[in-house]
Amino acid sequence: MRTVFVTADDYGFNAAVDDGILALAEAGRLAGAGCMTRAPGWRAAAARIPVASPPASDAGGDEDDGSDQGPVCGWGLHLDLTEFSPLRRGLWPLIAASLMRRLNPAALRAEIAAQCALFEDATGRAPDYVDGHQHVHQLPQVREALVDVLAARYAGRLPWLRISGARIGDGAKALFIAALGADELERLATAAGMECMPRLLGAYGFDGDAEGYRRRLGDWLARAADGHALMVHPATAALPGDPIGPARVREYGVLMDHLPGLMAATGTGPGSLARPLAGS
Repeated sequence: MRTVFVTADDYGFNAAVDDGILALAEAGRLAGAGCMTRAPGWRAAAARIPVASPPASDAGGDEDDGSDQGPVCGWGLHLDLTEFSPLRRGLWPLIAASLMRRLNPAALRAEIAAQCALFEDATGRAPDYVDGHQHVHQLPQVREALVDVLAARYAGRLPWLRISGARIGDGAKALFIAALGADELERLATAAGMECMPRLLGAYGFDGDAEGYRRRLGDWLARAADGHALMVHPATAALPGDPIGPARVREYGVLMDHLPGLMAATGTGPGSLARPLAGS
């Protein structure tokens, strides 16, 4: 059986996202959840993170793998440079500036360290893994700063790193995202001794209906190899100001009702990114 790490992005973005991620984590659907520590609601969201996720319960739906035990959810840093960060830029301006190497390396390192510190202060622990909002963690200059900060800050307990890698057949969006620096980030992280999830499935245009997402989810799981990651963006409601709110609601319903059955049908199993506390 192949292990696939199902990782939910954007914890802290708004209350409906937080509700959806917490419910899926409690139901044993998630390997990890990435936290936006610069979001205005981060402190309140962090207070809701369980010290240890309880065993999963059967959330219903018409498919089941026969198990009521799911993975313990890990909690990671979802590095943000385009949404809430003091350094925020639009995604395309940020990509352009990074490709031309016009970002301030010292400011990048300071901002990455600040987001790590906000995670630590609110949760009392280091992040289990790190990835990037809109995949910014792999961009030139950003990736070098990120690996430097993580290697210095968490020596002896390095977090996992989710790499936005792709393969032929994953779709144009996934291949474009990967081309922005996935291979380069993986090389840097591996050289620093970090464990990586080298391929990321789940990229699409946030379009379609629930049945369409269910088919996509099954296809991603079928094509995943052992140790690959799948990103999801769930929420219990589409709140104002969230451009992908309706897609989040569709994802939440499909993940809650159908993920165990789809995993069983594709020969995949849930992994966990939760790591023991230092010294335990």
